[in-house]
Amino acid sequence: MSKPPTSWKGYESRIASIFGGTRRGAYVSAGSKGKSDIIKDGFSIECKLLKQPTWQKMLDACRQAENNAESSLDIPIAVVKKNKQGLKDMDTLVIMRLETFRDHFIGDTKCD
Repeated sequence: MSKPPTSWKGYESRIASIFGGTRRGAYVSAGSKGKSDIIKDGFSIECKLLKQPTWQKMLDACRQAENNAESSLDIPIAVVKKNKQGLKDMDTLVIMRLETFRDHFIGDTKCD
């Protein structure tokens, strides 16, 4: 009998399904570049299921998605959910840094 997935593995699988991608699973590399949590063409998706989602943790997740992008054309996003009983997956936040949003969707404008 197979063991049920832990909450974060199940969460990643559900998010992968929403995006039409697949969960990568654990990835360990001797190099400095990692891989995104979800395999989906055109995206670099980092999933976080956090007990206390702070601004810094969300910023770090956004930067991790940026660093793990395989192409400069990939849209790097962090998909962050508070790990709280009763909170629905559809209340998950999909976030990216303003600079990244500007570069992908607006174009070169001044930003502090």
